[in-house]
Parts: sequence; structure tokens; C-alpha cells
Amino acid sequence: MENVELLRVIDIDSDYSLVNKKSYFIKGFGLLQTIKMGLQVVSAKVLNTVDILTSHKLAISPKSLKAVSDRYNIKFERIKNPNAAAFLEEMKTLQPDLIVSYSAPVVFKDALLKIPKHGCINLHCSFLPSYAGVMPSFWTLYKKEKTTGATVHYMDTKIDNGAILNQKEIEISENETMFSLIVKSKEIGGNLMCETIRQIQNSTVNVKENFAEKGSYFTWPTIEQFQDFTKNGGKLI
Repeated sequence: MENVELLRVIDIDSDYSLVNKKSYFIKGFGLLQTIKMGLQVVSAKVLNTVDILTSHKLAISPKSLKAVSDRYNIKFERIKNPNAAAFLEEMKTLQPDLIVSYSAPVVFKDALLKIPKHGCINLHCSFLPSYAGVMPSFWTLYKKEKTTGATVHYMDTKIDNGAILNQKEIEISENETMFSLIVKSKEIGGNLMCETIRQIQNSTVNVKENFAEKGSYFTWPTIEQFQDFTKNGGKLI
């Protein structure tokens, strides 16, 4: 993006991140589906390694935040808690105009939310206020929805609660898996995020109220709900 300086790329390695819930997925989806998902992760790491060894000369798209940071010489950090005092001091020193959350797995507290000039914005992969909360890719498939969405919204101290800046409806295909829906919604959501940042730059963003009380909120599925999903033909990948 033109006229945008990316100061840091931060990976929040929280206990609530999907990558840290391997046993949860094995119990819910079974060993075979989890292995297939694991092969995707291994494949991405191999491609990242090849990209580094060839000095980014091949047409390989970076497959992780770290790989993107390396390619474009942006400082990368992996942290546990963005609300920790040390991280808050770092952000105050950087004085960012905007903090962008790409489906962060933790709630940002007031002290962090108040640091950037234009606030903190988040991508949530549903059409808010519907399917706020955790794992909308699972819940929309579990509930047999025909569409979902991507929403960019301001962050506050509640989950997926802030005013809406941009939205796009996404069609769910007949043979959609959790993984394919995540990839689709993240890609569409990423483009939507870039569009929103440009609108913030140009003061053309159209802020809409997020009627959270009229929507729906979902937390982590139970192992039994995962198993019920697979028994009815649902797939992780």
C-alpha cells in the first residue's frame, strides 16, 4: 500500500490461538483430518524455507507472518500478551497511527486501544453482528448457513463489539470445509482491510453502528459438537 509504513508485525502466541489447540482438534475431528491439516502446516514451512534459501527470487508467496516480515525487512515479534506493560511501552514509543488486528486471539484493553491516533481495527470473518466470537468458520458451517462474511470494525474492550467500518458478504460453497472457508474469508477480509485503511487515510470511511445485542455470539465448540459436525459430513480440511 502506498504511503503506509508498517512499523511492526506482531504474532500473538496465546493459549487461545488455534495452532495451540492440537489435542482439541484430534479429539474433535479425528487423527486423519488433523494429520491432513498438519501436512498443510509442514508444507507451508517448507515453502518458507525454500523462499529464504533462494533469497526470495522464486515466485513463492510467504506462508507465515515471520516469512512476510523477512521478505519485506519488517521487524517481527512473537509475544504472549499485548496488554503487558512492556509491550504497551513499546507501542507508546512507536506512536503508531493505527493498530491492525487480523483476528487477534485476545481482547485488547483500554490502555492499548488508546495508544494509536486512529484507534485499533480488527478483521472478524463473519457478517457482524451475526456469528461474533470464536471460530465463525466452524459455526456457520455447523449451522448450515449459505453465506457468511468479513467485517472490519473498531475494537473496544468487548469481543467483536465495536463500530463497523467495512463489510462484505461471502458465499459458502456446497463442499466447503473449515479450512477452505478460513482461507477464503481471510483473503477477502485482507483485501477489505486494505480498502478500509485507505479510507481511514483519506477520511472517507463510513462508520456504521454494530448492533451486537441483535446479533449472535459463539464461544469455543465442544468436542461433541466437532464430532457431530463430522458425523454429518463436515470436514476440517
